[in-house]
Amino acid sequence: MSTHHPSRADLKVFLHDATLAPARTNAFVIRHLLAGCHACREHLEDLGGERRRLERLLQLRPAPTEGSTVSGGFDYSQAFVGAERALAAFFAQGRPSEVSADDLQVELSSLVDEDQIRRVSTDRRFANPELVKQLIEASQAVRFHDPAKLLHLAHLACLAAESCSVEECGSPERLADLRCQGWRQYGTALRVQSQLRESDAAFVRAQRFCEEGTGDPLIRAQLCATLLSLRMAQRRFSDAIQLAEEAGRIYQEIGDSNALASTLVQKAIAYIYAGDPSDAVLVLNRAIPLINPQDTHLLLAACHNLVRCYIDLEKPEQALSLFFEIRGLYREVNDALILLRAGCQEGYMLRDLGHLHAAEAAFIRARDGFCEHKIMYEAAVASLDLAAIYVKMGDAEKLEEVVATTVPIFRSLGVDREVLASLLQLRQLAEQGQKAFELIRVLGTQIEQLGRNAS
Repeated sequence: MSTHHPSRADLKVFLHDATLAPARTNAFVIRHLLAGCHACREHLEDLGGERRRLERLLQLRPAPTEGSTVSGGFDYSQAFVGAERALAAFFAQGRPSEVSADDLQVELSSLVDEDQIRRVSTDRRFANPELVKQLIEASQAVRFHDPAKLLHLAHLACLAAESCSVEECGSPERLADLRCQGWRQYGTALRVQSQLRESDAAFVRAQRFCEEGTGDPLIRAQLCATLLSLRMAQRRFSDAIQLAEEAGRIYQEIGDSNALASTLVQKAIAYIYAGDPSDAVLVLNRAIPLINPQDTHLLLAACHNLVRCYIDLEKPEQALSLFFEIRGLYREVNDALILLRAGCQEGYMLRDLGHLHAAEAAFIRARDGFCEHKIMYEAAVASLDLAAIYVKMGDAEKLEEVVATTVPIFRSLGVDREVLASLLQLRQLAEQGQKAFELIRVLGTQIEQLGRNAS
C-alpha cells in the first residue's frame, strides 16, 4: 500500500461533494480506501453518517472469493471497478437549468391546478430535477392537513420527474433515482386518499426505478419506509414489518436515529393492526428514546400508539395516565384529525373505566368531527362505538337515535341493503346486550372491509 494518504480535507470533500475535487484526487481516494488503509478508515469513522451512507453504497469491505490472486486472500479488482462505476453514476452532474426551480415554482403558483398539470406535462423547462425535489418537499409538508394538495403536488413531482432526461440528471442511474422518488411520493399520496390499487401500481414503478438507480441506501430506506404504510392499509402486516426492519437496518447503518425511530413506530403500528400489542409496546419503548425532541409529530405518534396498546391490553389506568401526560403534545401539534382520533382513544379509556357518560360525550365529538371532515369510515366506527355505549347503558331511546344518524353515514360508504338492514335491526336489541354487541362486532367487521376496499 502507498505510504501517501489522502488528507482529511480530501476525504471530507470526497464524501460530501466529490464534484468539487479533481477527478485525479477522487480516483486516488477510491483506490486508497479499497486497499484497506486502517488509518484512513478511522478518519472516515469520524465523519459520521455521510461516510456510512457512502460505505454502504460502495460496499467497501469485499468478501474473499475463490481464486483470489491478491496477497491476503482478497481480490479488489472487481470491487474497484464496481466502486468507480457507482461513484461515476452517483456524482454525475446534469446539464444546468436555464430557469431556477424557485422561479418555476413561482410560475406554477400563479396557475390553477389543471393548468399546472398541463404546463409541467408539456413545457420542457419544468424538466428540472431540483423542481422535482422541491415539489416532493412541498407535498410532504402538507401531509397532515391537506390530503388533496398532498396528492396534487406529488402528481406534479411525478410528472416533472418523468419529463427529465439523462442530460438533466447526469446519468441514467440518477434519473432512475429521481423517478423513484417522484413515484414514491405519488404512491404515498394515493394511499392517503385511500386509492390503494393506484398506490400499489405507483409503488411498483418506484421499486423498478430504485433497482435501476445508483443504489443509494437512503433512497432504498425511504422507499421501504413509505411502502410499508401501503402494506398496512392492505392488511399485509408481515410484509409491512419486514419492510420496517429493512429500512431500520439501513438507517441504523448510516446513523440516522430519528429515521430509525420513525420506522420502529411504523413497525409497532403494524404489530397493533396484526393484533399483537405486547410486541408493539416493546418496539415503541425502544423507539421513543431515539426520537428527536423537536419532531413533535413523531413523538406524538409513538405515545398515541402506546396509549392504544395499553387500551388493547386492557390496562385503562395506565393508558389514561399516559394520555394525560401527552395532552400538551396534542395541543402543540394542533392537527384536527389527530385530535379527533385522540378523542376516540379517550372514549375507549373512559368506557373501560366505567365512565360511560363521559365516554359518550367523547364519541359524539369524534363522530361529528369526522363527519365535518368527510372522513366517513372513521365516523362510522365512532358511531358503532357510541351504539355500544348505549347498549351498556340499556338506553333504547338513545340507541334508536344513534342508529338513525348512522344510516346516512353507512349509505355514504356504499354499504349494501343487508348491512343497512342489520344496522336497523340494532334498534330492537337495547335490552339484549350480548346479541347487540355481537351485531355491532359484525357491523364493524363489514365497515372495516369497506375501508380496506375504498379504492
